[in-house]
Amino acid sequence: MPSKPTEVAVCLYLWIANTFVNELFPSTFPFDNSTAVGSAENAGDITTKDISTFLFPNTYLYTQNDPVHHCCILGFHTLDLEPGVPSNGNLLRLYVVNYSSWISPGIFNGGFQDVTALSHELSETFNDPFVGVDGIHNVTPFWLAPNGNCQDNLEVGDVIEGLPNAVFPITLNGMTYHPQNEALLQWFEFQSPSSALDGAYSYPNTGTLTALSPPQNFACKP
Repeated sequence: MPSKPTEVAVCLYLWIANTFVNELFPSTFPFDNSTAVGSAENAGDITTKDISTFLFPNTYLYTQNDPVHHCCILGFHTLDLEPGVPSNGNLLRLYVVNYSSWISPGIFNGGFQDVTALSHELSETFNDPFVGVDGIHNVTPFWLAPNGNCQDNLEVGDVIEGLPNAVFPITLNGMTYHPQNEALLQWFEFQSPSSALDGAYSYPNTGTLTALSPPQNFACKP
């Protein structure tokens, strides 16, 4: 006889985005141990030489007090900027961090599961670690992605999220993971043709992103 399917309960955690951020990051200096990031900074568990990931199980954020129509944020990367202290010569301290959600299968469409959000945020952290905070580094001409996102930075995951073939399944040690495909530098540089291998604009799946953004005015305005 065939075995009976196993039912697995999955817990989802929905947070108002601003509330989650306030609970995660210290808001004042000197900061205390009341938040996860502040506690880790105080303990030396994360430093300004790290890329620090705070990985949560099935924890998604919504905005505008509307979890039905304005959900779900699966992760973000950012900086925690803290004033300098005498021990570091009073230099501004920049902690590079990301929040990402581990995604159980079956919650989202498009193959978004397990490491999709984590791969998205880590890829963007490497390409745009300071999220354009100085208005110079990792700032690009405005671009309009096929998914409708309009931005002017090296957010390599935002270009592709939600597109067909957005993820690239990879099997390791019997487990299939679903990292996201990412846009390549040549796409942001409006190179035509692309100087990347095989003229690609995306990786690992070179067929996910096949065309450049049309040139855009400021903020993609007509």
